[in-house]
Formats: sequence, C-alpha cells, structure tokens
Amino acid sequence: MMFNLIKNLFKKPKPVTESKISEKDMATARNESYIRVIDTQFDPKNPANGFFELDWNGVFIDELKKAGYTGDNEEEIVDKWFKAICQNVVSESNSNQEVRIV
Repeated sequence: MMFNLIKNLFKKPKPVTESKISEKDMATARNESYIRVIDTQFDPKNPANGFFELDWNGVFIDELKKAGYTGDNEEEIVDKWFKAICQNVVSESNSNQEVRIV
C-alpha cells in the first residue's frame, strides 16, 4: 500500500483541460451585459424576409428594463430593443443622405 502511495506521488499529472465556460457565462459571472447574434437567415428569393437569432443574458435584460423597455417576456423586450435599433439606423440614414430601398 505504501508503495502505491509513493508511486502515485510521482505520476505525471493529467493535463488540465481548458474550461468550457461560455462567453455568456463569463459575462454573467462578471455582472456584464451580453448580447450576440448567433445566426442570420434570409430568403434568397426575397432577402427582406429573414431573421436574426440573438442570445443574451439576464444582465442585458435588466439594463433594457432600466432603459424603459417592457414586455411580457425576455423575447418581447429584446424584440422591442432590436426594432428600436433598426428604426434608429433608418432615421440616421435618412437625415444624413437619401436612402434607397430596392
């Protein structure tokens, strides 16, 4: 038994595998907001039809609520925020130059 104990002391340690903590989990642990586009899809026949798939954490939702966004669930709150961003982009483009929509 003592031999096994001594033998185990000299075993090479197993390599430490890198943690699989996601960027979202790290941001949450640091109490930082997290929002990312995970995927985008569009219809090649009608590119205006499509969607963005977003991922976020609770800290981001809390920040949106503090900014006045409301909704019955997180998806609705994020949807209102995303639509506001899109509207701001169009408004900014309209004030700076002529916008052409094909």
